[in-house]
Amino acid sequence: MAKISILSESYNKLLHRKDIQMLVDYDGATPKRAELLKLIAEHLKASEDRIAIIKMESLFGQHRLSVHCHVYDTVEDMKKYEREYVLKRQQEVEASGKTG
Repeated sequence: MAKISILSESYNKLLHRKDIQMLVDYDGATPKRAELLKLIAEHLKASEDRIAIIKMESLFGQHRLSVHCHVYDTVEDMKKYEREYVLKRQQEVEASGKTG
């Protein structure tokens, strides 16, 4: 369904996370945030509860998304360092993924 290409990846020792910029090529409709989270988790071999999608932007005229995400070492680090609105958005994604 989708192909992920990592553009840049760096490790932030202070915040215990990887900062990753990637491109996601997809077919059909733009993937929902929950679907994208699952794809990223599979590609990076990390659990979904340690990944925070910071920004996902559809590129004009293409079936491609530009995605910026953080992958934390632990769930506790994510809750400690990630911004409140990102955590709230993440909880909404997890809730929709469990019911849907």
